[in-house]
Amino acid sequence: MPSIPTTIGPLPRSVAQRPAELLRPLAFVAGVLLAEALLAHVVVGPQATRLLLLCVAVLGAAFVLRFPPATALVFLALTDFIFFPTFFAFPLGSIGVRPPELILTALLAIALVRPERRSWGGGAGIALAVFLALVGASALLAIGAGRTGLTAAFNSARPLYLLAFFYVVVRLFPRPEQRRTLLAGAAALAALTGVVALMASLGVGFADSLVGSGNQVVGVEGAFNAIERVRLPGLSAGYALFWFVVVQIVSRHSSKRLAWTLAFAGIALDIVVSFNRNMWIGIAIGLVLMTLVGGQAVRRRLAAALATLVAVVALSLLLGGSTAGNSTVEPIVQRGQTLLNPAKTGQENSLTEREHETTKAWGAVESHLLLGIGAGAPFGISATHTLTSGGFIVGYLTEPQLFLHNQYLYLVLIAGVPGLIAFVLFLGIPLISGLRRAPRDPAIAACAVGLALIMISSVVAIYFTVADMTAVIGLLAGVLVADREGPAAAGEASGLVA
Repeated sequence: MPSIPTTIGPLPRSVAQRPAELLRPLAFVAGVLLAEALLAHVVVGPQATRLLLLCVAVLGAAFVLRFPPATALVFLALTDFIFFPTFFAFPLGSIGVRPPELILTALLAIALVRPERRSWGGGAGIALAVFLALVGASALLAIGAGRTGLTAAFNSARPLYLLAFFYVVVRLFPRPEQRRTLLAGAAALAALTGVVALMASLGVGFADSLVGSGNQVVGVEGAFNAIERVRLPGLSAGYALFWFVVVQIVSRHSSKRLAWTLAFAGIALDIVVSFNRNMWIGIAIGLVLMTLVGGQAVRRRLAAALATLVAVVALSLLLGGSTAGNSTVEPIVQRGQTLLNPAKTGQENSLTEREHETTKAWGAVESHLLLGIGAGAPFGISATHTLTSGGFIVGYLTEPQLFLHNQYLYLVLIAGVPGLIAFVLFLGIPLISGLRRAPRDPAIAACAVGLALIMISSVVAIYFTVADMTAVIGLLAGVLVADREGPAAAGEASGLVA
């Protein structure tokens, strides 16, 4: 006998979803009407700016809520592409508001109330929270002691907030394909940055606008006219993901290999025209690390690629003769020669200045090892800037230097020895978990190698405390921890190569 239908039993899934499906277009229509009403009022109302910002905020919040992965890519585009985050900032008192920070805050809110995975990243997440808390405590003590002001402390410490992107990756993107999209998007941004950097270095015509945004576009030693040193924010992502892109190339047997090869070319060009010897050394160290942990297949293909590259360079030198007459290649070759000539490198002012600032910083912090002297507090080094008007020098401005190239000592300055330990744990736990998956998962190993290179270079380069690099650090650490906590922890591949 057939059962009698009842209204108190569970509804079929398709029926239960109908109200939600009907609400979506209704909510969309309501949102459009609200936006139109606000925009209409903006045109004639006395508070146009406030309402316009309200409209943008409402639409932005809706976009973040509906498309977290796309929003994360927008976040990376604003931190690691052509313009620095400060370029899009709008004033709010003496501090200013930066769109990447607003987007990250919205993503963190979603990660808090509607996570895809209920995890804060285990030991790495705890270490990051402790580090950020120590930075805040040190800054408050410094303000109270009069060593710095609120604005200086806030602006010096705010790039560290972007490290919280780690929590977004862990909680909102537990599936491998989501993390693969983030990494591929960051690599694409880095590759496009390389194309722009190459054009700017050759003097295409928009280098001045990039300088105006706070980016570094300056001549290299020797004042060569044919090529300029260009360092755009996307260089950070390219450096961090260099070996990840290489793994994508050597692991594929389809048309996708061409796309990854083009991405590699853009990233490589970006690193070359940056004239950043720290990164050049880092890439060489990365080759050794990937040879050790990448597995037999990766090792074999890397050896073949390296042999091909050496043959091409040798053939070019034989056919083209010396580089002395090539005004484009010559500065790159001369810059690279300093890597093989330590005596020449030691004579450069940059190394002497870094040694001097390290000595001064240690003298300032040795009596404040517990919590440091605080972010934004001077430590005895001043920087002098030239003031020009109409092409003429009208004066000089001297102000305290608030950054330090030795980033490990800088962490002691702003958070004490406990802060340094917490930060090293935050990076070390993902790094070790990634290396443990080698060689069976070369993509994860490549992410770990990228994180290791950042840690190595930070002995002499500002990589832990700038917005473009802290966002990438949060991405890499989050990917490594999410992979450890996901299905790959049971021995499966990470899925970052597909």
